[in-house]
Amino acid sequence: MTESRRAAALALIALFLSAAPAAATPKKLRVTLSGGSGERTIEAADLRFVFFHTRYRTTHVPAEENPTRERTEILSDRDDCACLRLADYSRIRFSIIREIEVRTAPGQAVASLRVVRMDGRTHEYPATALYGGDGLAPPLLMVTIDGVGREFPLVLPEGAAWPAEMLVRALLTRPPPPPKSGSHSH
Repeated sequence: MTESRRAAALALIALFLSAAPAAATPKKLRVTLSGGSGERTIEAADLRFVFFHTRYRTTHVPAEENPTRERTEILSDRDDCACLRLADYSRIRFSIIREIEVRTAPGQAVASLRVVRMDGRTHEYPATALYGGDGLAPPLLMVTIDGVGREFPLVLPEGAAWPAEMLVRALLTRPPPPPKSGSHSH
C-alpha cells in the first residue's frame, strides 16, 4: 500500500470514528421533582421507561406436593428503554419527545402522563395505557441523578401512597436560546 493510499485510508477511518454517535454517553436532561419542600428542578443524566414481561412457567411436581401434579410460577423479567411503550406494543422514542409531565392525585392509584412531542403535538395517557400498566408488575420511570438511579412508580399497588418526592416533569430537550439582541445604532 502506498503512502498516499495509507494516509487516505487513515483519514477515512478517522472521519468515520468522529461521525459515530457516542452511545455510551447518556443524554442530559432537566427533571422537576415535587416533595414536601415544594418543587425543585435539577440536572439528570438519563431517563428510562421500565417495564416487566410477565411469564408463567408450569413444571411437573410429585402428587404429594400438588394433586394436579403441576406447579405454576409467575416470572417477571425487567426491561427498560429510552421510549414510552404503549399497551399495544407500539412505542414513542424519547428522541422525538420534548417533555413528559407526570400527574398524580392523592386519592388515585394511576398517574397520567402528558407527552409533548418535538413538533408540538400533545397526548395524554393514563399509566394503565402503557405496556404492563394493568399487569402484576406495573411500569415506572427511572431517572439517573448524581449517578444513582431513582425509580418513580406510575401505578400504585393497592393501599400504597405516592412517594414523598415524585417526578413531575422531565424536559428532554433544552429550549432554544433567546435571540441575541444587539444594539444597532442608526
